[in-house]
Amino acid sequence: MKMISSNLRPVIVVGGGGHAAVIIAVLQKMSAKILGVTVAEDLGEKDVLGVPIIGNDDELNKFHPTEVIIANGIGMTRPGHSNRLEVSKKAREKGFQIARIIDPTAIISSNVEICEGAQILAGAIIQPRTKIGQDSIVNTGAQIDHDCEIGASCHICPGAILAGGVSVGETAVIGAGSVILPSIRINEGILIKAGSVVSS
Repeated sequence: MKMISSNLRPVIVVGGGGHAAVIIAVLQKMSAKILGVTVAEDLGEKDVLGVPIIGNDDELNKFHPTEVIIANGIGMTRPGHSNRLEVSKKAREKGFQIARIIDPTAIISSNVEICEGAQILAGAIIQPRTKIGQDSIVNTGAQIDHDCEIGASCHICPGAILAGGVSVGETAVIGAGSVILPSIRINEGILIKAGSVVSS
């Protein structure tokens, strides 16, 4: 399942931090044409992994929504403490599509639904009958077992493990290395701290 390839529209990455670098690295693996990076404020850098910073988010106004696709390069470490959701919302209001990005090293079973704007990063594993909601991140090495449902705008952090039948509400963050045991419901907007084990 490869969403980004060289025959699709050129990509503009919004955000110039660490998560943007990860997204750019995936796009480069897929030989996508990246036009540039936009940043909210000048950090004194000229590029991210060799991709030029072309200005702030107003640069998007120079493109018609049919000309480019947007890759959301803003991460989210705590619920409600990120511009990630606002970036996607504003881009969609202007008519842009948000790229669904899947690292080629991810292992994704059949009967998995991955919504627009979701990002599946290096080494992630997603098992059957699972849904990954719009704009959610399944980060490096995370494992999601069968019959899970990840709501919109969630972040499953690196190395997190979700056993079968887990449900994660919108905007929740499952911390790095945490383990969620079978059939647990994580409510909307919850932060599960790194290394936690959730059993009830």
